[in-house]
Amino acid sequence: MPKRKLDHVDETKASRRKTPGETARKIELYSSAYKLARGQIPPLRIRPYMFLHIHASVRRQIRAGETDARVIASEAVKDALGMYGPPLAS
Repeated sequence: MPKRKLDHVDETKASRRKTPGETARKIELYSSAYKLARGQIPPLRIRPYMFLHIHASVRRQIRAGETDARVIASEAVKDALGMYGPPLAS
């Protein structure tokens, strides 16, 4: 069966497109929040995959519409530290 060409643009796809400015703003927000979150992790608490959890938390919050990098970073740190329980005794 031959493929049909669509003569119109699907409205939902057109409404999901992001402007270059919006994309740049989200990239800047992600970068700021991730750097802040990484800086808040005490060196003795760093565990494998912790920064992957921070990355996922920051992305999830940005997709949810959060716009303050400090709030995003603090929530990401809470998420990451919460996954690994209390600190180890030295």
